[in-house]
Amino acid sequence: MKNLLLIVLLATMTCSCSTAPNSPDISLDKEDITGKWQLTESLADPGDGSGTWQTVENGKTLEFDEDGMVYSSTSFCYGEEINEATYDASEKMISSNCADRNVELSYELKEGKLFVTPHNPRCIEACGSKYSKLED
Repeated sequence: MKNLLLIVLLATMTCSCSTAPNSPDISLDKEDITGKWQLTESLADPGDGSGTWQTVENGKTLEFDEDGMVYSSTSFCYGEEINEATYDASEKMISSNCADRNVELSYELKEGKLFVTPHNPRCIEACGSKYSKLED
């Protein structure tokens, strides 16, 4: 009888756990990223691994809305004036359709900062941008 009670107890504890796969909470990410962000630091590497984050004064801004759009104070495309793109919170990707190619940027929220790195085309050496959230 004790063994049966133990089996039922273990089965109940096992079944009470979620069967959903471990996936990030997309709505939480959208809530965290929504708003206006300003470029504060830029990472550039001369190709030898010695790159460091450099402070940027009056950097460009990115503004994320709840509908999956992101607006930039500068163009996402080279040689074109395209200041809006879409973002996918589940993939952590910003995408803009430029005339000659799609520009994709990956992003990550870490320690209250927004880190953006080129995904397509990629940098040959280390590169990236660090943004701080502006007050809403």
